[in-house]
Amino acid sequence: MGLKMTHTFALLSLGGMLTLVGCSGDDSATTDTSASTSTSTSTTSESSSTAPTATDPTTSSTDPTTTDPTTTDPTTTDPTTTDPTTTDPTTTDPTTTESDSSTGGVCGDGVVDDGEECDDGNDINTDLCLNTCQLAVCGDGVVYEGVEECDDGNDVDTDACLTACLAAACGDGLLHEGVEECDDGNVENGDGCSAECTVPSCEDGVNNGAETDVDCGGPDCDACPLDGACADSSDCAEGQCIDNTCQIPDTCQAILDADPQAASGTYTIDAGGDTSYEVTCDMTTDGGGWTILWATSGGDDQQPATGDTEVLNGDPLAYAPYNRDRAFKALLSGLSTEGIVRRQLGDVWIKFDKPPFDATLTMANKHAHFATTLTANNGTSAAGFVGFSNYNIGGGGDFNLSTADGSTCNGNTTMGSDHHSGNYWHLNCGCQRHYLYSYSNQSKDADGSYKVNTGLGTWTATAGCSSTEGNGLALILGVR
Repeated sequence: MGLKMTHTFALLSLGGMLTLVGCSGDDSATTDTSASTSTSTSTTSESSSTAPTATDPTTSSTDPTTTDPTTTDPTTTDPTTTDPTTTDPTTTDPTTTESDSSTGGVCGDGVVDDGEECDDGNDINTDLCLNTCQLAVCGDGVVYEGVEECDDGNDVDTDACLTACLAAACGDGLLHEGVEECDDGNVENGDGCSAECTVPSCEDGVNNGAETDVDCGGPDCDACPLDGACADSSDCAEGQCIDNTCQIPDTCQAILDADPQAASGTYTIDAGGDTSYEVTCDMTTDGGGWTILWATSGGDDQQPATGDTEVLNGDPLAYAPYNRDRAFKALLSGLSTEGIVRRQLGDVWIKFDKPPFDATLTMANKHAHFATTLTANNGTSAAGFVGFSNYNIGGGGDFNLSTADGSTCNGNTTMGSDHHSGNYWHLNCGCQRHYLYSYSNQSKDADGSYKVNTGLGTWTATAGCSSTEGNGLALILGVR
């Protein structure tokens, strides 16, 4: 009975003429196996016109599983079940209607599925989400536009792309192998690694390393020429380092200013002009910086302080006879603000806050006086005068340091001198009122012999008034 009902349901499902047959109510259909088989065969045959797979021997009418709608392959027996996902829920594969977490979605569908870090639904590989649906990170080998400068996918910090995904550059503190010679983390010269990340040399055409100027100066390169930059005078091939430039200084004071450790000795100066002069500098007396103009040993037949004949073969610092010509004395006096006389006896000195000469020294038959303050090396000071004459000096009187004006044995002095004799124009009567006088009157050969009549502090008197040839003080006259 169950088999019959099954066939009847199947025939009803086919509609049309076969529906009428199924409704006859003939009981013989339920007991006649051959009839039942015939009916089944007919049904299968008709079904085969819409489903070719019905000829599969696995669906033979002799297999009762082909007549049970609960087990029949819906794709072969029921023409109404063409879409298996809509007819029989008991046989439908659920993966065809909704996302199955066991297989996941598709990268690029705009939906973040399991296993994806992101999914922006595009095929751009340079934004935040890669085409692999992974988030862009430094080191993934893909340049994230606007964020990374580069990305070479490695952790090497010495190639063209740093591990921070920044392009290697001079000054980043990381040595770019094969490109940079050094990289000290800045782009400054003068610190051992140039602004171009090259190791400094004395031939690279760049002021770098310990150089003071381009390829010169410093401990490693040759000294710089004139006008080259310098840190001290050792950086200069000639001259001195003055205001950080290699220059020929104009005075010994300029040399000392440039190099406070400069020793007494011979130097080259230009005296403010284009001509260079070799001079002797006293770098110790009263702080140093004195340019020596004249020196005497105190003996006979030596140039007077105002003499014009040059004597340059002796060492004035040792009180050997020494004399610069009048033009040089006037030139250096014009560059100076003070003068000094140092004497060997007692190793004392007296200075004055005016230079000893002016331009009239170079003119014929001239003399001059300058009011000044005189100071001895122990600090004792007094107002007085410094003066010179280049004529009427046969017996002395070429140079003098005098007290304030006052009386002498031949009247009163005027600016330190009484001019009482044409034989020694700047020598007072009786050698009076002189901190320094010149008197050598025995042969009147204008050679000079210098003594002290009036003392000032440690600058003590030596001879009241002596006219002997020679036997004078050993002296040095300088300016600064």
